[in-house]
Amino acid sequence: MNRAKATGLSAWGPTAAHARSVWCGLTLATVAVLGHRPDLLILATPFLATAIWSTLARPTSPLTVRQTLGHATLREGDATTWRFNIDDPSGRAEDIGVRLRAADWTDMHPNDRAAASVHDDGGERLGIEVRAVRWGRHRVGPARVVVSSAFASFQWVSDSGSNERSLLTLPRTAHFESTASSVHRPGLIGVNRSPHQSPGTEFAGIRPFQPGDRLRRIHWARSLRTGTLHVTSTWADHDRYVVLLVEGFDDVGTSGGIDGNASSLDLTLRAAGSVAEHFLEAGDRVGLITLDNRGIRRLPPASGSGHLQRILETLSATDTTGRFTDTGRVPRGLTPGSLVIVFTPLASPTSLERAVAMAAQGRSVVVIDCLPAGITQQFSDNPLGNIAWRLRILERTREIRRATESGVAVVQWRGPGSLDRVLRDVQHNAPNRAGRPK
Repeated sequence: MNRAKATGLSAWGPTAAHARSVWCGLTLATVAVLGHRPDLLILATPFLATAIWSTLARPTSPLTVRQTLGHATLREGDATTWRFNIDDPSGRAEDIGVRLRAADWTDMHPNDRAAASVHDDGGERLGIEVRAVRWGRHRVGPARVVVSSAFASFQWVSDSGSNERSLLTLPRTAHFESTASSVHRPGLIGVNRSPHQSPGTEFAGIRPFQPGDRLRRIHWARSLRTGTLHVTSTWADHDRYVVLLVEGFDDVGTSGGIDGNASSLDLTLRAAGSVAEHFLEAGDRVGLITLDNRGIRRLPPASGSGHLQRILETLSATDTTGRFTDTGRVPRGLTPGSLVIVFTPLASPTSLERAVAMAAQGRSVVVIDCLPAGITQQFSDNPLGNIAWRLRILERTREIRRATESGVAVVQWRGPGSLDRVLRDVQHNAPNRAGRPK
């Protein structure tokens, strides 16, 4: 729970309404006495009575306001509540109103970002719902609390300067079931079956005995029946080492949040989060490398739900406002034989050049094209921009064809199931480095 600092101010100040009531009452009473006008004295009586009564009922004890944000981390489309807990020891406060400053990429309910209540004895609890509509770190608040006494004569206003809170919004992931078989990497233990035979736990077949086979692998029934020693062979157990390479240099298109159109960066981060979640649920190890205008960030390969949280937090920190220049170099730390999945809008030829270089170094590379569909339609009011994107799309088509001929698989991201076919192709074309079967 994200808790804001409690605020307690001792000063209850008179309101403009109280000042007007006192001024009107005294003015009418003075004119009534000097002008011998009892009718004006009757008119002054309600103003003076209200002023005297509200002054006698003026709260004397300071209020304590505690503001809490229900959750500091959300997924896109999820909501939390900014809660106000107001303690009034004197019990003389009557009306309470709160207003929360709007934050970027958030929706609030009520829509006017305000809540009000008539105070009763004891504490008062109010809340404003905050819904995050786009990934990133957003600042919520500060909140302003206004409490008034009887007849709205005296007012207490909270000090809202320290109530701004940080809300981390993670990309929304789309759950999908990939039917593609394992992309092999020998030497690791995991839940996926290897495409080559080696010491493991899953039965593969029976074959003649070879020097080096263990005696406990001898299949005596087949050996006695044929008169020749036979042994059982097994599939090697292993996991995949998957590296997600996310390019966030450009944000092409207009983002409408989780409820509207998606920009290229929206598609990139949501696709990377979905793929990471899929492989981690399968027990594979997933590493992350992000390239954006602030530089290069790396997460070492790991597994588990905690690692998924770290991946999503790193993706949420993607920034396109820095000055880092993409040189097209292959990031360090990529193990030969690993599966590298590149997420990019392919706005420049540098992305595919890097992918081809990684494939030439012995890695299985898949490029996920995250350019929004119908990008040229977004420039219908800008003829030059429309023509520029049409030319760029023609260039992309040629670059993708050349990359495919170099052994790089390129697939357009269209939600769950986008990787099924391409991963099967990668598995089929992967070179077998296993050596002789065991």
